[in-house]
Amino acid sequence: MSLHIIAAILVKQLKETFKNKSVLIQFVMFPVIAVVLTSSVNNNMVPAEYFVILFASMYVGMTPIIVLSSIMSEEKETGSLSMLIMSNVKPIEYILGISIYVIVCCIIGLLIMGFVGGYQGMQLIYFVAICSLGMVISIFIGSVIGMISKNQMAASSLSVPAMLICSFVPMLSMFNESIKKWCGFLYTQQINELLTQLPLTNFPFQAILIILVNLFVLLVIYIYLFQKRKFLS
Repeated sequence: MSLHIIAAILVKQLKETFKNKSVLIQFVMFPVIAVVLTSSVNNNMVPAEYFVILFASMYVGMTPIIVLSSIMSEEKETGSLSMLIMSNVKPIEYILGISIYVIVCCIIGLLIMGFVGGYQGMQLIYFVAICSLGMVISIFIGSVIGMISKNQMAASSLSVPAMLICSFVPMLSMFNESIKKWCGFLYTQQINELLTQLPLTNFPFQAILIILVNLFVLLVIYIYLFQKRKFLS
């Protein structure tokens, strides 16, 4: 595995961000909405972090899934991915390159939301770290969808229900205790609850355990599909 190739794929995707408007919108949509709503509402009525927590949870469960599956399926459909593989780029190098790209861009958005929410110091670090852990899981979901989809239409049909479940369940649970109770196994739900508890006074063992179980399950599925399916199929 070559770090030089991974870095080259990362740079390539960064350069193409402003050309691909649909991907760019995914990166900036939730930070912009969080900034606008937080700035528009009186802090005496709604805490500064309210909209940040709401949209950060949705950001984690939506953006990496849509962006990663969209990029992979588009490059498979156009033949760009075939050309990269023929140029001695290993599949794992390609996936790591675009995954790092997604994480870097999303962390920028998280930092913006964190500052708007009034997080500072360790609170800001916890905020970004918790959300980044969830984004890793979403990246695995997006990668799986990208691998099994032959084109963008197929990727969209799979990514939309996945991101709806991952992103809207935490939002709905803020207004419905039944949803919060029955969807506690979902990683984005646990991330939402962790964000509402900042600053953390005790180590959230149960929440972290549920998130890690989600990560392990998705990792097993990802490895299985990566080994059993041809990457370009």
